[in-house]
Amino acid sequence: MFTNSLSAQTVPQLPVAADVVDADLDVSLSTPSTLVVHASLELQSSEAVDLALVIPRSRCNGERPLLTALLDAVQAAVARATRGGTLHQPRRVLTRVGGQPHLVAQF
Repeated sequence: MFTNSLSAQTVPQLPVAADVVDADLDVSLSTPSTLVVHASLELQSSEAVDLALVIPRSRCNGERPLLTALLDAVQAAVARATRGGTLHQPRRVLTRVGGQPHLVAQF
């Protein structure tokens, strides 16, 4: 899990070029059909929830997902974790590139 100290810090946005993530994400699982990226959902309550962003390999360029595929995975994971916003109010989603946190989405 990402530490709550990141809540107060500004983290860089995820680099993107031509609708493809332009960085090597810290991948937690890679199979022939999917790429799974670890992320952290920060909530308005300052708590954090671990997420697994599951991205179809068909929507990747090697180990780098299309931005639309990553955002679709974020949307699905956040909906599961917050039960569609009825359980928790999301703040932002972070993932790691080379061990450093990067902003994927902000709500």
